[in-house]
Amino acid sequence: QDETSSLPRKLLMFGFAFFILIVLSAYVANLAAFLTRSNSPPASTIEDVIAQQMNICAHPALADDIKLSHPKANFVFNQEGKELYGLVDDYDAGKC
Repeated sequence: QDETSSLPRKLLMFGFAFFILIVLSAYVANLAAFLTRSNSPPASTIEDVIAQQMNICAHPALADDIKLSHPKANFVFNQEGKELYGLVDDYDAGKC
């Protein structure tokens, strides 16, 4: 125990500690709510994507195989020769 602290000082420290506790609890609650928020995609399977007629980014090297396996799908193939970066660029541009 601190013998030199007065009662008002102890009450002030208690109030400050309680304030910090409330702020920290609010922060943790908001963080938990943010991390558990459901960001479910509009489609979870390739069949859902095809049914919703959404565009699908795909590598040009796979064009023949995936067109055979899913002929009704709307595939977007990057023809600029950028390999993987072309897929990312198309996705960022909102093409798929």
